[in-house]
Amino acid sequence: MSSHFVNILKQAFKTFDRKNQATLANNLAALKQLTDNLTNRDIYVNEELFYESVVPGRAPCTFMQIYENDIVSMSVFIMRGGYTMPLHDHPCMYGLLKVLTGRLRIQSYTSLCEEPIKHNEPIKEVHVIKDEPSIFTSDMGCTLLTPKERNYHEITAVDGVAAFFDILAPPYDANVPEYGPRKCTFYEAIPQQMVTGKFNDDKLDDGQPSKYNNLMILKHIPAPPSYYCETTDAHEAVLQSVLMHLKEVYRSNSLEE
Repeated sequence: MSSHFVNILKQAFKTFDRKNQATLANNLAALKQLTDNLTNRDIYVNEELFYESVVPGRAPCTFMQIYENDIVSMSVFIMRGGYTMPLHDHPCMYGLLKVLTGRLRIQSYTSLCEEPIKHNEPIKEVHVIKDEPSIFTSDMGCTLLTPKERNYHEITAVDGVAAFFDILAPPYDANVPEYGPRKCTFYEAIPQQMVTGKFNDDKLDDGQPSKYNNLMILKHIPAPPSYYCETTDAHEAVLQSVLMHLKEVYRSNSLEE
């Protein structure tokens, strides 16, 4: 089993363990650096799955779960060429996405709201800034989202099949203090035509174009029927690495007690 993946696994647990909040920034930077260098060889994704994804009648997306608890989840998505994973949110989450093969176009949005929307409240629309779209390939580093930045995105596989490794923390169903478990919500992006207050200026005081020229409204929509996945199992060696690390964590916690 790749020692590199094991290092990512250990660093992810360390980064997102709630008792390490004081060192989150440094740990997150270390996790990103490790994830930047992850390759398909490190997690043994069977390349036959890439060819199977284009077979007629198959789902446009294949989901492979590696691990999930109430702190972090790790998974792989394999997307058919030309397919777009619909615009969705990551409430209260950090996320790292690393392309394993192919090319992904990622269009992200950053919320103007200072605090994440509580998912026990009705969601009708969210005011966001549309970020510049980016192309990511396997020879590039990962993209990072935070609870306040790039927390909404849609992902498109361009020029053929693409696959990516994904870390989310905390996972959707984890019970986050004050917010509880959160579900994935889908959106439609609509340009904001009438903007009031400070957002209606074409220029900032320094004469530079305002970022608010890219102001959008994301309207909540039902889960698109185009978004459905087949599932597949992670390689046994990957799952064994996860199990061995969990045993180490359990032994360490037992000694501390």
